Amino acid sequence: MFIRVKKKPNGKRSVQVVESYRRADKVNQKIIRHVGQGITDKEVEELKKIADSIIIETKNNRQPVLPFIKPEDIYSTLKKLPTKDLVNISDLKEEQRVIDGFNEVLGKLYSDLNLDTVIKRTKKNRQWNDILKTLAIARVANPESKKRTSSFLEQDYGIKLPLEKIYRTMDHVFECEDIIKKRIAETTLSLFNDKVDILFFDVTTLYFESFASDGLREFGFSKDCKFKETQVVLALITTTNGLPITYKLFPGNMYEGHTLIEMIEELKKTYRVSDIVLVADRAMFTSGNLELMDSQGIRYIVSARLKTMSNELKEEILGSEYKATVINNELNWFKELSHKGRRLIVSYSTNRAKKDLKDRQRLIERLMRKVKDKKIKISDMIPNYGTKKYIKINNQTAEINESKISDDARWDGLHGIITNSKEENVEVLLSRYRDLWQIEEAFRVNKHDLKMRPVYHWTQNRIRAHISICFLAYTLVKQAIHRIKIQYKPMSFEQIRNELAHAQSSILLDTSTKKRYCITSHVTINQKKIYQVFGLKRSNVPFEII
Repeated sequence: MFIRVKKKPNGKRSVQVVESYRRADKVNQKIIRHVGQGITDKEVEELKKIADSIIIETKNNRQPVLPFIKPEDIYSTLKKLPTKDLVNISDLKEEQRVIDGFNEVLGKLYSDLNLDTVIKRTKKNRQWNDILKTLAIARVANPESKKRTSSFLEQDYGIKLPLEKIYRTMDHVFECEDIIKKRIAETTLSLFNDKVDILFFDVTTLYFESFASDGLREFGFSKDCKFKETQVVLALITTTNGLPITYKLFPGNMYEGHTLIEMIEELKKTYRVSDIVLVADRAMFTSGNLELMDSQGIRYIVSARLKTMSNELKEEILGSEYKATVINNELNWFKELSHKGRRLIVSYSTNRAKKDLKDRQRLIERLMRKVKDKKIKISDMIPNYGTKKYIKINNQTAEINESKISDDARWDGLHGIITNSKEENVEVLLSRYRDLWQIEEAFRVNKHDLKMRPVYHWTQNRIRAHISICFLAYTLVKQAIHRIKIQYKPMSFEQIRNELAHAQSSILLDTSTKKRYCITSHVTINQKKIYQVFGLKRSNVPFEII
């Protein structure tokens, strides 16, 4: 294929793209494209350039060149590159496969959230902020111990980060714990014009691979059933979307109901506490907690312990006169009562009743496997409170308490909440409480997806730094989910992590010239949209690494 310039009788010159082909023993030519006619040399040269681009495009469509080679370097008829500038595929060797997605997307998000300077920015401290950013993103990408993090960062991301620098950074992070919490609260509030109406509060435990207590790590009631290990208690406050507001660590032996008092002080630092509704589980249902929130002007919705109410009130709860309503697209029945000057709202759900029945039957079946002659040996008793409540002990043996089972069945499907909100209707209050699963989801993500526990650090400073890094990682996760949902479509954490993990680049070395080239992986539709959400564009054009 070549360019032919043919002079016309009218004095003009015609530029054509011509291709030669063989028919039998004869070589023929055919015109592929008439490009145009020119009079001056300049016009003819411009037409020749157009003809050359047509040749390049045609040849490349027939036989595409390698991604890192420009088609014009191979197929151009106007200018041939010297042989030394061409890439010989046999000389190429892949040096490394690097994951780009996390650093590019979450790195941009981290900066957007104003987290780049949580450690006081000085020339000396600049590296500590950069390392903290890397550790938070690494916790999202591949949560591992600090030692293994140092290893996979170099292997998968091309980042050399010695373990000693990670530990030194954590010492700086401990000193900035309050700044980190403040920045995260500010970024969350900025999404709601600095005003949040409803907050969720809950508590969990984090265990250590340790059997020694020290004032923070203590033995206590473990929600992970790790009673032989020391633990800390973590209290968390989020918005209704699960976006983090703040957290606080407590000694492992602190009763979770007592954590709320100190968390109220955390709230005072950040908000006008009189403008929020705090939603919490039944562990917060203590007289002290309710009185404190009343005195602070905090409205609350707290799960009620119905079975601990007075006998008179329990009979009223178990009575009739329930009204039908719809909560979160589910048919419910409810009645409103009064308890110590507060509203007690009791609801009944058929789905909850089925679950309560199924749970009780499962416990009873466990008991029945231990029964011999209608009795159970004390040594065979299952060390589980849920099972023990259906047992009565008599003369060093135990037997199933049938009356207890019958009494328990009367409460199937019933649930109560206590509130000091005078104006909100019942449907709104019950719906708000049922959204409490958002904070339970927050603990699941932190514990399982981000592997916040078990904790392998021993000093209090390092423990607090570890929790701060995990809190930063959780913030990145929830902010990413929130923004992608609004601007693109709902995506789970696992979906986002999978897309970012497959946004990769290959680093190729030309062994003859020692030049390096970068080739990005195929860009999926989801990757393209995720990048666009954060104002980024992932290019698939190969380039030389200078």
